[in-house]
Amino acid sequence: MDRKAQILQTAADLLQTRSFSAFSYQHLAERLGIRKASIHYHFPTKEHLGEALTQHYLDAYRAHLAAIDRQHRDPWERLEAFLDAAAEIRRSGDKICAGGAFQAEHNLLPQRICEGVAALLAHVRSWLAGVLAEGRGQGVMHFPGQAAHQAALTVAALQGALQNGRCEGDELYEAVVGQLRAGLRGEG
Repeated sequence: MDRKAQILQTAADLLQTRSFSAFSYQHLAERLGIRKASIHYHFPTKEHLGEALTQHYLDAYRAHLAAIDRQHRDPWERLEAFLDAAAEIRRSGDKICAGGAFQAEHNLLPQRICEGVAALLAHVRSWLAGVLAEGRGQGVMHFPGQAAHQAALTVAALQGALQNGRCEGDELYEAVVGQLRAGLRGEG
């Protein structure tokens, strides 16, 4: 992995465990065993780093969701693969989703980072809306209203479950995900 990729990966870890504003180039330099000047060479400002992070996550999600589509035809299998990605974040113990981490600081972030986060989350919601619409069209998923609204609800619930689960434990996270599944099955 080249230095720029190492910096991005370390920044991603700090974003998901602390927050964007709670880490500095000094934190990155200490973790990587490099000088801050090396970070500034690749990312002149923290805003540049934030923009690169949002693009990094957008690229990663595009690849991940495309892989889900290639590997699974059934909408429930695709949804479960999507939920597995959130569960993987939860199993890390102290991370939350990158979109949620950025969104918690929306009022503090430069506009270009906010735009990158919005593009990332719009892509995830759009993909999920397609899965949900397909599932409803096949009669295997049930929800009121538009698929796009159900996708927004699902993403928001997952983000909240990850954030609250970090404080309150796996039981809360599992309860939220269980409710999402039950609702889409048309139970209760």
